[in-house]
Amino acid sequence: MVILRMTHGKLSARHGQQGLTLVELLTTLAIGSVLMHLGMGSMQNWTTHNLLTTQSNTLMSNIILARSEAVKRNTRVTLRNKGATWQDGWTVFVDANDNGTLDGGEQVLAEQNHLPGRLTLHGNRPLRHYLSYVGTGQSQRISGAIQAGRFMLCDQSGQNDPQHARAIVISSTGRPRISKQRRDLRSCT
Repeated sequence: MVILRMTHGKLSARHGQQGLTLVELLTTLAIGSVLMHLGMGSMQNWTTHNLLTTQSNTLMSNIILARSEAVKRNTRVTLRNKGATWQDGWTVFVDANDNGTLDGGEQVLAEQNHLPGRLTLHGNRPLRHYLSYVGTGQSQRISGAIQAGRFMLCDQSGQNDPQHARAIVISSTGRPRISKQRRDLRSCT
């Protein structure tokens, strides 16, 4: 194939080809596939990290809401799981009759729907079904005992490390904090 080109007022002929050979095309596709495969792992880790961060922040903001509303109203406010587990979501409500259960006529302050299927959330024994704050801002069980404990938010890997889990720790004074420290990360199963 001859290509005619005008350069600096002179007409010149160039012999060559246009396009790619099959070998060049296959090499480019192979390199592209390898790079895409490497990028997918990073993208999945980034997505999991963001999902864990978002959901732990959502739970934390609902815990803070329950605590601040209990102090503001000087009454018990409870955060309770909606179903059998925390994964089913939760409700924050003014617990007017101090029984830890959402009853008719009690005001709902916030709700969270079911967590994404790739995440699990559970509380240890004191937080298995509810977290309740009284008017002083202290977390307190229905029996009157101090309610301190830990929520574990984990991805589908079940690993207890900072890349795959978050702990939301409730102190004996009721103060919540999010932790990625290994000492706070307990069983994800």
